Formats: sequence, structure tokens, C-alpha cells
Amino acid sequence: MSDNIFAAIAAHVRDPQCGFSLGIFGAIAEFMRDPAEATEVREEPYSLSVLTSRGGLRFHDHPQAALVDYRMPSRHAERRIPARAVCLPTISASRAGRNVLTEVGTDADALREEDRDAVLFDLGIGLESVEACIRTSAPDLLAMLRAGEGRPVFEVPGLMPALVAHGPHRVFISALARIEVFSPIPPPDGRSPDGPHTHVLPRLLAHQRTHAATVPIPEGWVPCLSIHPPAAQDTDGKADTATCT
Repeated sequence: MSDNIFAAIAAHVRDPQCGFSLGIFGAIAEFMRDPAEATEVREEPYSLSVLTSRGGLRFHDHPQAALVDYRMPSRHAERRIPARAVCLPTISASRAGRNVLTEVGTDADALREEDRDAVLFDLGIGLESVEACIRTSAPDLLAMLRAGEGRPVFEVPGLMPALVAHGPHRVFISALARIEVFSPIPPPDGRSPDGPHTHVLPRLLAHQRTHAATVPIPEGWVPCLSIHPPAAQDTDGKADTATCT
């Protein structure tokens, strides 16, 4: 990652108006925060993290990282929302590529020290570019997860309702970043909470895509973190064409 790219991403991370997402088509973790929310920012020579009571984000340097700027469709046909994808070449973006529920071990890289003894389970739905995990110390949930190891996660009897009931942390990890979500998991007929949250949609996962077809990632590259800056507004309320910095 060049110094310019690192500085650009760091500026976004420090901006409380900026949102972030990490995942694949059909399974994604999102991190955002309120300007007035208590926030801890940790800066190290090659990484930067931001942490609130609802979740956190860490990204780190990589010599091959590249930024792709694009504009996303919105609910209003006349608007397109600016976004940036931090990408790596496919071979450099590769993670474990598990396709069944798998115990990974205690989460030594957790953003908070108190979470580092909890156990990570890879849900096995992240393709090769993302590990989509849950983290828990609850004995009954651990027992259910261990009993379901080696099976596709959606085929483990009773697991989905148990996850909603326990609300374990969700931890999504790429070769460039990690997003952790601490907020509860809404029921199937509920809505995602404000702030950090996750979406796991089996119907979309079936497409086995690293990103939506509407996101213009160049051939041979994979998005490892997406940045969603606030859209500048003109006097008509339409997003203008100001570029991100």
C-alpha cells in the first residue's frame, strides 16, 4: 500500500461520517459510528483501528493494495452514491476458503482484550476472500457449534435461531481489514439495528460472487474493504460529483 493510499484510508477511518463494509455478495459486515459516540482510535505504524461499544474496524498496510472509486445506485434513480473499494490481486486476497462450519480457535487478534479468549467459528460462507465468523464464550452455543462442525452452516439443526437468541459477535476478516459487530442479531422479521450490523442472505450467497455485478472491480482484483463516504449534497438534495480524498 503506498503512503498516499494508506493516508487516504486513514482519513476515512478518522471521519465519523464515513461507513465501511467487508464481505462478499450475500454476506457482509458494516461498520459506522455516530459523531458524538465515544470512540477509541488506535494508530500504529502500519495499521489503524477505530472502536466503539457497538463494533470496530481495523485495517492494515499491504504493498499491493489499490483503490477503485465508483458510484453506487441508490433508492432514488437520479442519485448515485460515491464509494471506494480497497482491492488486492486475487492471489493476495486469498484466505482460508472454508465451506463448512469450522472452529478456528481463540481470537488472539480481537480488537478488545476482553474478547481474545472467546472462540471464533468460521461459518464457511466467505469464499476465499473473506472469513465470515462468529465469536462466543457461551458454553451452550459453543456445544452446538462444535456439534455442527464440518457441516454447511445452514444445515445445522437449530443453529440459526440459537445465533439470534445468543447474539454472538460477528467478525469478518479479509487480507486487509477486520470488522467486528457487537450489536444483537435481529430476528428474521426484524430490522438491522442502527450502527454496526451484518447481513447473511443465503439466496444471494448461492451466486458465489465476491462482489455485486454492479461494482466495477477490475478483472483479477478482489475488494477487501469498501468505504462509503458521506455524499456531498447540492441545493436540490442530489448527490454531487465531488470526489473522495
